[in-house]
Order: sequence, then C-alpha cells, then structure tokens
Amino acid sequence: MSDATGRPPATDGPVAAPGGDSGADPESDRTDDDRARRHRSSAPTDERVGGAASSGTGSVDRSPARTSARLAVALAVVAALWLPTTGGRALGLLGAVLVAAGALRGRRRRVTAGAVALVAGVAAAGLAGAPTLPLVGATLCSLLAWDAGRYGITVGEQLGRGASTTRLELAHVAATAAVGTAAALLGTASFLAVDATTDGVAVVVLLVGVALVLSALR
Repeated sequence: MSDATGRPPATDGPVAAPGGDSGADPESDRTDDDRARRHRSSAPTDERVGGAASSGTGSVDRSPARTSARLAVALAVVAALWLPTTGGRALGLLGAVLVAAGALRGRRRRVTAGAVALVAGVAAAGLAGAPTLPLVGATLCSLLAWDAGRYGITVGEQLGRGASTTRLELAHVAATAAVGTAAALLGTASFLAVDATTDGVAVVVLLVGVALVLSALR
C-alpha cells in the first residue's frame, strides 16, 4: 500500500522541464525569429528599390527626337534634289543618306559628314555653272538639316524621346531658319553687288554665306 501511494503518478508523454513547455531555449528561439523577421523585411525592400531604380533608368528612351530627325531627313533630301547638275546631285544624295542615318540613329558624326557632302555637292554644282538660286537654297537646306539632326540628338539625350518636345523643336528650327535665311539673302545680295561673271566667284561668295550661317548657328 505504501509503495503505491508514495510513487509519483505515471505519465504517458515525456515529462516537461521546469520553466518551459518543451525544454527548448527561449532565448535562441527569439534570436532566430528576430533574424527571420529582419531578413524578410530587408530583402524585399532592397529588391524593390533596386528594381525600381533599374527599371526607371532603362525605361527612358534616349533616341533622337522624332520631329527634328524627320525634319533633318526632309531638308537633306530637298537640298539634294534642288541641285541641278548630275555630279552635285550625286554628292547631295550621298549626303542626304548620311544625314538620315545619323539623325535617326543618333550619330552626330554622320550628320556632320552628310552636311559636308551636301555642301560639296553645292560646290560641284556651282563649278558646273548652276544658277545662283538653287545653290543658295540647297546650301540653306543643307545647313538646316545639319542643325536639326544634331539638335534632335541632343533633345533625345537630355529629355528622352517620350517627352513632348514638338513645340520646342519647331521653335528651334524656325529660329535657325530665320537666321539662315538672313545669311542666305546677305550672300545673294553680295553676289549681285559684285556682278560676278565667273563660276569661281559665285562659289566663293556662296561659301562665305555658308560660313556666316555656320557661325550664327554656333
């Protein structure tokens, strides 16, 4: 009898240790939980910040502005077709192709090379005895194409192709056309005042007008 009553009651499961339910270290549990919470709170934040930064940088299209690029191509083509001689038009068409490639793909050197080819076509046409008016018109269009192509590349790099810059581009082209037209009129008036009778003198006067336009554009 005394043996039965003196024994502690039997249990089916393991005996719980004093001060805890399962015998595990409470401090280590809290430490693991804190680490897990810190990992969950920091990792997604870093991913979101990095993803937003990368997507914000990559989403801006730095291609040339459409309006200026199209105007550059159109003006270059007009300048090439305005040249009345075969040799001048051949150089002009080559220049128009270079201007188009540079203006649409954002290559300033190609735009400049195309403008040089167009002016060379003007000089070739002048040496071949072309009239003054087509030479002046082709020169003006060539320089406007050069300026519009380079300006479109700059606008695309600074503001992005998706920005609404049509008015800004048209205002720039209009201002450049006004200055260029004034310089072209000055060159034509100089030619008429000199009363040139040789093609060489006409080309020299025309190139002086080109230099005036270039200095005004810069």
